[in-house]
Amino acid sequence: MENPILHNSLARQHHIFLCVLLGLAYALSFGFSFSISPIGIAADALISSTLFFCEAVILWSIFTYSRIEILGFYQSVTIHIAYALMSVTIMVLFEYAVMAASAHESLSVYLQSLPARVFCLIVIYASYRRYYTSNMSDNDYDNDEHDDADNKLETVAPIDVIERITVKVGTKIKVIPVNEVIYFKAEDDYVSVVTDQGHWLKSERLKDYEESLPSNEFARVHRSYIVNISKISKIERYGQKQMLSLNNGEQIRISMTGYKILKEKLKL
Repeated sequence: MENPILHNSLARQHHIFLCVLLGLAYALSFGFSFSISPIGIAADALISSTLFFCEAVILWSIFTYSRIEILGFYQSVTIHIAYALMSVTIMVLFEYAVMAASAHESLSVYLQSLPARVFCLIVIYASYRRYYTSNMSDNDYDNDEHDDADNKLETVAPIDVIERITVKVGTKIKVIPVNEVIYFKAEDDYVSVVTDQGHWLKSERLKDYEESLPSNEFARVHRSYIVNISKISKIERYGQKQMLSLNNGEQIRISMTGYKILKEKLKL
């Protein structure tokens, strides 16, 4: 998967703009708070903006290929701490080197502000990780859509449309008509089948349901969700995000691809 910051001009311009604003805010905040000289603030802003952009490129690639989400909780937390320390260390070392070379008179003040800077950089790292996760979920789903389209071209035998789902409840078998399902949710190697009566896990893939459910009744609105169109109460937009409200009161985030699919099926 290509890094969009390097291979997409719009994404690159967006990241450069954000990093420059972040670098300026970062330098000015500490510059005024700790009475750093104008030259020191300018140097701090320049190096901060450059490093924020470089780290954005590196972290995007690291997050994409490391797949932290598939690890256990403690392993994931440990790796996040290691990545955060790495990012903070790189920023601090380069800032120190530039301040020592271009604004030596402000070096002592810079060292006084170091604890506050470290805390601020950790918050920035956490915010960027959240930003990455939010954007990557849509990208992953878009890629899944292309892969599924290719796979469907290779499919020869038609897939039977399912009308009911069977689940185990203790020693009994429960039969659920598909029109009673509110949504399906991917849960690692399982799919959670949610109705007004509760939810049950099935050892199957979400893709299998996407291919076998009635296409005029269900829509895959996110890489992790397939919803029953008749159970949708409203669609709301919050900034760049779309949220789906269901009849049972739950809300589900919709990807850009899922939003387009819903618009077509609802004829909006």
